[in-house]
Amino acid sequence: MTQAQHAGGVWDTPQSRPVKGQLIRDFTLNSTLGQPVSLSDYRGRSNLVLIFCGDGSIPSDFGTLTEIEKDYPTFQDEQTQVLAILQCQPQEATQIQQQSQLSFPLLVDVDGQIHRSAGAADRQGRPAAAIYITDQFGEVFAAYRAADGETMPSVQAIVKLIRFINIQCPECGHPEWPTESSMSR
Repeated sequence: MTQAQHAGGVWDTPQSRPVKGQLIRDFTLNSTLGQPVSLSDYRGRSNLVLIFCGDGSIPSDFGTLTEIEKDYPTFQDEQTQVLAILQCQPQEATQIQQQSQLSFPLLVDVDGQIHRSAGAADRQGRPAAAIYITDQFGEVFAAYRAADGETMPSVQAIVKLIRFINIQCPECGHPEWPTESSMSR
């Protein structure tokens, strides 16, 4: 049983959207390389930053991806995997991946089902930007949804939150409080 399950953080219904303190529901999508990628592939190994892009009509939808690419080594240093999820055809996603020269996986949600189930869609079911930040166990530490009128965080704010997660999780990084052995050094 995971930490969030112990805390009662399991989703109750399939219609629930991820919220802080709950586990994010696992899903599998194909990457632009044609390989299936599941959130559970990273469970116990990496924090996650899930970026659900909107329909692409707003330049900022993809601007966040290029900003994260600039700081991607920082995310890797913080034991964090970035996954971008686009609702489009595989060819379009591959073109975006190549044009933006992204190092992190781009996942394709062709029918938009994952966008809708993750709360990354507007009331009409069209894709809308959303960002979820989880610890290595899949517990949501932050959720931002444009469809709810929320502003997407800056890359610097995401990095700060990831660092905070790592401090709070001794098995993920440095402990929050000094240990006896670290004080005797």
